[in-house]
Amino acid sequence: MSKFAGLALEVEKPSRMIIVHPVTRQPLRDADGAEAYIDLFSGDSEQARRHQRAVQRRRLAARGRGKITPEELEAEGVELLAAITAGWRLVALDGDTLDVEFSVTNARELYAEPAMQWLRDQVDEFASDRGNFSKASPKS
Repeated sequence: MSKFAGLALEVEKPSRMIIVHPVTRQPLRDADGAEAYIDLFSGDSEQARRHQRAVQRRRLAARGRGKITPEELEAEGVELLAAITAGWRLVALDGDTLDVEFSVTNARELYAEPAMQWLRDQVDEFASDRGNFSKASPKS
């Protein structure tokens, strides 16, 4: 254990993000009232860091080929979100349960869809907010 453990956040443990409807801004629920969610690792997690290092290696290896394209940047963002996604329970905007098994491949496909930008934004914001990965509440 690190001598700095008292300062550490739980970045290696997924946290549950409740999916919020993009229009109503209410938690997305199925017909029975169960909330849709995505379990995510922090943007500071080893999963995220491993992905970022791979991107940096790829960029350094391709230095001579020119500048990075917007499409490449977008693909890297999709890959990062897929890498930090640990599980989910998905519900359609109309409340129907989506029976899509979690896998990194399915996460990549979900986040790559242009019509899913609203969900990508939620996932990115949640994973970037360190407060979502804190240990127990501070002592008073």
